[in-house]
Amino acid sequence: IDADASFATASAPAPASTFSVETTAWTIADVPAYYEGPIDLGTSASGEKYECLLRDGRFGMAGQTIALAAQTATSGGPRALKDIGDVDAIAERLVQGENAKSRGNAAAVVRGTSTRVDASGVEYYGVEYEKTVLGARRVVALTLALTLDATTGASTLYTLTIEQRAKDFDDDIEAMRGVGRAFRVAAR
Repeated sequence: IDADASFATASAPAPASTFSVETTAWTIADVPAYYEGPIDLGTSASGEKYECLLRDGRFGMAGQTIALAAQTATSGGPRALKDIGDVDAIAERLVQGENAKSRGNAAAVVRGTSTRVDASGVEYYGVEYEKTVLGARRVVALTLALTLDATTGASTLYTLTIEQRAKDFDDDIEAMRGVGRAFRVAAR
């Protein structure tokens, strides 16, 4: 898999109008102001799944989302991202999963991967892939991070997912990649 060099190393300025959503555990930052949220999902199945959901507020764009999910393993879980695989292997598994679910109709392909480590030592994997949904190409950009609670040994895997139509993602590629680069989890 060829990692797009600009994906791996670019440090573009944030869009002129952005906002952040912060908790003590994580921060989603540099979100373009045309996104709305966080959306209150209440006690729905989606509310159980997501820590945070933002949606594109422009007319006809509500299916374009930024979502954060967290999964905690109390014991026996991964201790680092490398325990679930290297970034390229994870990207391939994601694409294979999309193609298996759709019996190949998704025609999913990896666009690029990246890794980074923040100042507190938390490692992040970035994965971008493209797939077909109902005849339209979409881009899914994920940023994965894992924290380990030193007291309990529990690990939490955070997955920030940006999903947009391919043309919209490409038209605003640096802003969308900027959201992934600005995502932070607190070291525990």
